[in-house]
Amino acid sequence: MAFSGDIPLFVALAVLAGVVVTLLLRPLRATGARTDIGESEVALYRDQLAEIGRDVDRGVIGEAEAEAARIEVSRRLLAADDARQRAVRENSAANPRWRKGMAVAIALGVPLVALAVYLQSGSPGLPDRPLAPRLAVSADQLPVEALVIRIERRLKAQPDDLRGWELIAPTYLRLGRYDDAAGAWTRAMILDGATAERLAARGEARVLAADGRVTGGAKADFEKAEALDPAEPRAQYFLGLADYDEGRSDAALVRWKAMLADAPEDAAWAPAVRARIKAIEGKTAKE
Repeated sequence: MAFSGDIPLFVALAVLAGVVVTLLLRPLRATGARTDIGESEVALYRDQLAEIGRDVDRGVIGEAEAEAARIEVSRRLLAADDARQRAVRENSAANPRWRKGMAVAIALGVPLVALAVYLQSGSPGLPDRPLAPRLAVSADQLPVEALVIRIERRLKAQPDDLRGWELIAPTYLRLGRYDDAAGAWTRAMILDGATAERLAARGEARVLAADGRVTGGAKADFEKAEALDPAEPRAQYFLGLADYDEGRSDAALVRWKAMLADAPEDAAWAPAVRARIKAIEGKTAKE
């Protein structure tokens, strides 16, 4: 096998093998690493508490939602601090001898085995396919995942690109990345203010992230959206769902029937709302 021209490839493979070995050795290291991780988590949760305060000052979230977020982050902060203290105590224990022997075996064995397998079965002579040229094609030729990567790169370089945030938020939603979708809508509102559509879209992402439950934060978004535009369909639908979940079926039916009365003939969401009304009325009739 000729190796001319393959030096960069083998350098990359060597680096990759080093990364793999490092990851494999991490569990065998003394628990001092866990102490560092615990301190990082504590610092992260403290930063999150400060960020909640800044969000309240900017008017992105309400005080009730902020208080709920503070309670949750504080709970995680206490848990992280307890874990950090346990790691500090464990760090004083002696490192067993078998760890060192296992570490040496892994450090030498993994790269050698990987190299042998690659030389036997690999194809180092094939041309590479760099990511950048593959992403440089027109947007309609890209799969959704690649399109997201392109937009994320642009937003990293241009974080004030409102159109980019509004484009990527519904894409995140379709991919099931609900928390990312909610964050993208929040960013859009920071840049250009809250609208009924943006608030309702963020509320929907929060509902999906909570497995269909209308959480306090989501309900606050829908109520704000309704105040800005009483005809906003997502806000009306999910507020009706909140009524139903809280045992107010009659209120939910009134809200949804009012939606249908004012709906355009071609409203895509109308069949789903009719099905929901029919199911609830059928259940009520049986009772």
